[in-house]
Amino acid sequence: MVTLSENGANATTRLVESRNTNLALTTQLLANYARTIGGHDVTALAGFENYYSKYESLSASRDQYLFDGYPYLDQGPITFRDNSGSAYETAYRSYFGRFTYAYKDKYLIQANVRRDGSSRFNSKYRWGVFPSFSLGWVMSEESFLKGQNVLSFLKLRGSWGKLGNERIGNYPYLGIISFGNALFYQAGAATSQQTAAQVQYAIENISWETTTSTNIGLDANFFNDRLRLVGDVYQKETSDMLLALQIPIFVGFENPNQNTGKMNTKGIDLDLSWSDRIGNVKYSVSGNLSQFKSVMGDLGGTEFLGDQIKRQGSQFNEWYGYMSDGIYQTQEDVNNSPKLSSNVKVGDMKYRDISGPSGVPDGKISPEYDRVYLGGSLPQWTYGGTIRLGYKGLDFGLSIQGVGKQNSSMLDFTDYNTGNWGRFPNVLDGQTWSNYNTPEQNAAAIYPRYTETNKGLNRALSSFWLFNGGYMRLKNVTVGYTIPERFARKALMKSCRLYVSGTDLWCLSRYPKGWDPEGLGIVTTLIGGVSVNF
Repeated sequence: MVTLSENGANATTRLVESRNTNLALTTQLLANYARTIGGHDVTALAGFENYYSKYESLSASRDQYLFDGYPYLDQGPITFRDNSGSAYETAYRSYFGRFTYAYKDKYLIQANVRRDGSSRFNSKYRWGVFPSFSLGWVMSEESFLKGQNVLSFLKLRGSWGKLGNERIGNYPYLGIISFGNALFYQAGAATSQQTAAQVQYAIENISWETTTSTNIGLDANFFNDRLRLVGDVYQKETSDMLLALQIPIFVGFENPNQNTGKMNTKGIDLDLSWSDRIGNVKYSVSGNLSQFKSVMGDLGGTEFLGDQIKRQGSQFNEWYGYMSDGIYQTQEDVNNSPKLSSNVKVGDMKYRDISGPSGVPDGKISPEYDRVYLGGSLPQWTYGGTIRLGYKGLDFGLSIQGVGKQNSSMLDFTDYNTGNWGRFPNVLDGQTWSNYNTPEQNAAAIYPRYTETNKGLNRALSSFWLFNGGYMRLKNVTVGYTIPERFARKALMKSCRLYVSGTDLWCLSRYPKGWDPEGLGIVTTLIGGVSVNF
């Protein structure tokens, strides 16, 4: 890539040339075996996979060209040259195998094993072995379930297995050295000298994070497969988690990833559907529901992610902050309450005194003793549903999705004076405590006063700023019409369908107007089209 730019009022012309090289090479070898003897079906697979990836970048530039009509590096002044470059590589290697056995499609067994090695780990700790197996029993094939019209299909299944995770930085086991340049004043002149410093704390024995999963499931169809049910209950234990736990600040490095602690997850998944027809009308209705909860075990430390925390007993990425008791309304209330700062004034946030060094409230608010778990940040009770209708050539489809509950923070869309000074969100307009309000207006105020001095105090995470970010979204509505085949063939077509479709049409949530529960980039889309086959 070559870029030639003029830096506006600085009246300088700069040329930048950059090159990026990305190489990814995957090699696979597979061997398959299958045999059927009577009612016995056996298959086996053995495989090998090798992956290698390398990235390199190179950039060079010169500034203050006299003639911008000659965009070549050697035409620029040597005193204004610059260059940079970087590179990294990643590789993994896997050996894996699978064995399956089925007897009359009634009793099912599958066993898997894989041995994975990753370049992200030291050669002494590079390899991990991850087995799994599953069992299935198709009960509807048993003689005692034959001859009835209610149950069409019934299968019980269970599985157990291990999976490995190594998705972290490329060289966590090495003390990486970063080179640079610095100017030193020597003998009356500025002199450039190369510098070097270790920028990463090395964890030599870092290795695979392992998740062990146990699952019990049920597949059941009723009334000639019109009613279908799929249910799963599972439990997962993640051990040797790869987390960036805090290290003492005087060590001088960012918190390094390391293997530490456990996490336990329990959850359920349900899918239910019904499909049938009444005369010329075909229809189907389906719904799904999922719920899980992840609780941290002993981690040997604490990991902070902004206002979220991972610590023994907490949920995964749980909100961590103060308990709010509303907004100070009188000076007397300020004088007689524990405070986070001596600068607290009427109209500021009021926090609850939870504890102190001795384990009981100590009459002051401090981040060490008065912040508590405020609930998980991940979506809970996620759901979805669809409706499908068909009548002769007409078809209709509708789908919804949503989250039943999610603890979400209001801090992002209530911030003010950020980016450009003087920017205030509409959601705060007329809803904040103010000296210009009447006492009745301040008593009804939702948000604390505008202040730069105490902004950090008022906007520290607390229960005040959390709300249920659950939502329900009308994800898609589609209406179509398929022209009868006899008319389509007259136009030399096998089939022709006209349709209109709308995506992300409506959303019900407690988010302020203009904000979306799923983040930026969600827009309503309307599409009309024709699908033709010849």
